[in-house]
Amino acid sequence: MNRIDNLKARWRPEWSERSDLKRLHGAFHKALHFIESLPAHRAELSKPGTLSQKGLNDSVRAIAAEKIVPELRRGAWEAEKAANSIKSEMSRLAVPKPDKTDMAGAVLRSEIRTMLRSMDHGKIVNLVMNDPAFQAAAFEGPAALSGLTEELRADLEKRMVEQNHGATIEAMDDAKEAIALAQAAFEIAISTVKDEAGFAGQEPVFDKWMATASAEVEREISAERARQQPSGAAQNFRLTDIGSDISGKSVLELEALAANVSDFASNLAQVRIARLNGTAA
Repeated sequence: MNRIDNLKARWRPEWSERSDLKRLHGAFHKALHFIESLPAHRAELSKPGTLSQKGLNDSVRAIAAEKIVPELRRGAWEAEKAANSIKSEMSRLAVPKPDKTDMAGAVLRSEIRTMLRSMDHGKIVNLVMNDPAFQAAAFEGPAALSGLTEELRADLEKRMVEQNHGATIEAMDDAKEAIALAQAAFEIAISTVKDEAGFAGQEPVFDKWMATASAEVEREISAERARQQPSGAAQNFRLTDIGSDISGKSVLELEALAANVSDFASNLAQVRIARLNGTAA
C-alpha cells in the first residue's frame, strides 16, 4: 500500500457525510489527486524530449501555480477553519461562567469556596461533580481558593465535559483526526510540487514562489477573516448592570444586606452538602 492508498484508507466514509467536514473532504481528495497527477504530467511533458530541464520546470510550475497551489491553500484554510470551529465548540462546552451581576450568587460562591478549602480533594470532587452551585464556585477565581490545584481542576473540568457531552466530544475527536489526515495530504502535495517543479534544495526560492502563486487566495482568506470579525465593542461595566438599585443605599445598609446574604448563602451551602450526603431532613 503506497502513501496515497494509506491516506485514503484512513479517511472514514462517515466523515464525508458530515456537514462540518464536507469541504475538507473535497480538499483532501484534491490533494491526493495532485500528488498523483503532477508527476504524471511532468512525465508526459518529457516524453517528446523537446524540453530542457528548465523548460520542464517552467511548464510544471505554470500548471502548479494556476491549478494546484491555490487549491492547496484553500484546503489548508478549510482545515484551519475546522480546527477553529472545534476550539469554539470546546469553549462552549466548558464550565459556564457565573453571572457577575448576581450579588447573592457571588456571596454564595465565596462561602462555598471557604467551605471547600476545609475539605479533602475527594470530597471536593464529589461535590463539584454533582452540584451546579459548587461547580460554579470551584471554577471561579484561582483554583487554590477552592482547595484545588490548577492541574486537578483542569482534569475535573475535562471529566465533567466528557460526562455531560460525551457524544459531542467523540465527534470532535473524529474531526481532529480528519483534519490531521487532510493536513498530512496537503504537506505531501506541497512536497510533490516542490520536487516536480524543480525546487529541490531551493527552499527560500520555493517559499517565495508559493507565496506569489497563492496571493489571490490569501486575499480571499483575508476578506473572509474580516467578515468573521465580531462587530461593535464590548460595553463597559456599569454599576446599574448589577440589576439591583443599590446606588442610593448607605454603607450601613449595604453592610447589613451583605451580612444577610452571607448568612443565607452559608445555610444554603450546608443544605446542599447535606442533600448530597443523604442526611437532609
